[in-house]
Amino acid sequence: MLKCHVEYYPNFAGKCEKTVLLTTKTVIIMEKSSQQDPSFGQGLELAGIIIKAIASVAKKTNTDLDRVQSVIGKPGVIFQLIEGLFVEDGKTKKNPSILQLISGGEKLMIEALDGKAYISDAKKTFKSFIDPNFKNWGLNQFGSATTETLLDVSEMTSDGTFVQVFTSITSDLDKIVMTQAQIIRFCEKYPTWLRQKGYATFFLTKVGGEYFVVGVDVCSDGLDVLVYRLEGGRVWSGEYRHRVVSPQLIPLAE
Repeated sequence: MLKCHVEYYPNFAGKCEKTVLLTTKTVIIMEKSSQQDPSFGQGLELAGIIIKAIASVAKKTNTDLDRVQSVIGKPGVIFQLIEGLFVEDGKTKKNPSILQLISGGEKLMIEALDGKAYISDAKKTFKSFIDPNFKNWGLNQFGSATTETLLDVSEMTSDGTFVQVFTSITSDLDKIVMTQAQIIRFCEKYPTWLRQKGYATFFLTKVGGEYFVVGVDVCSDGLDVLVYRLEGGRVWSGEYRHRVVSPQLIPLAE
């Protein structure tokens, strides 16, 4: 059953440690795969510095609590901020060009949907395998209704984590999330736009306020589907041209 997955994990290596992300309200302990993770104490120290910085800026600019919460509620913005702190020579850089658009000029559209479908129940679409973590992590629930949505398909051309991949499109991740119903429909309507030969096509979704990445593979016995947490530290190789499907930020002209 896992024959499709072995190929596209070639660079996965490292040890499992715990790192800390701290917002003004919550301490979250998560697993992260890395060769040189900061220690627990260093994570707390850095989190404390970030909180003080946010408080200082809010005071200086007379920013209200709602505005602060709206900013820290966008993990793409926070991840880009932290990465900027560690850029070589302290110079500000954007993520390298991780994705290359391959659907330019094509009108890939998902019709309006009621959102009443979820992946763990889509056995007719994903005949090969459905990751049990769709249920274990609470994704077996309906999403919101959606209007007609135009989509882009891109390929990875450089290595990157999920955070790097999706924030290379936009730091406002809510603009590029898809419901599970939309992901199912894309796989049914545009199967030839999925990455072939056992490599992955990725979609960003959001359930219960948390971002997840859905990975779909085309296998000899049908489609299989896996789910990952956005913050996972695995680096995906650009060599294998994994694909990313996302709503268009600028719709195609009629």
